[in-house]
Amino acid sequence: MLTAEELNEILKQEEMFNFIGIRFEKLEKGYSRLSFNFDKKLTRIGNILHGGVIFSAVDYAGSMAIRTLDDVKDGVTAELKINFLKPMKDGPFVVEARVISEGKRLVVVDISAYDGNGNLCAKALGTWVVYR
Repeated sequence: MLTAEELNEILKQEEMFNFIGIRFEKLEKGYSRLSFNFDKKLTRIGNILHGGVIFSAVDYAGSMAIRTLDDVKDGVTAELKINFLKPMKDGPFVVEARVISEGKRLVVVDISAYDGNGNLCAKALGTWVVYR
């Protein structure tokens, strides 16, 4: 399994990763945690984090959580549902993803996004198709 530092280095090739400023902090089997700072360019009118940015960070976290599983070479998001619970305006933001069900081809992940005050601001459930 890659370390968080190795993963961050690889993902620097992706423009979205760099635009948001994501940094993975922790990777364990079936788990990932990332963070990113508040930046005005990531906000919508009202100076709160844009929903698309939150969704992208949630997708990154879920995607990397499934890649920590045994024999998973790659995976693609099949479905991702998100509930936006509170505005995200105070960083740094943290997103945690945990695998809750693992099948041969489908993996379900529970994902939570928090603001800098530790408030749960978004809750997501996603399904990934995995390639072993």
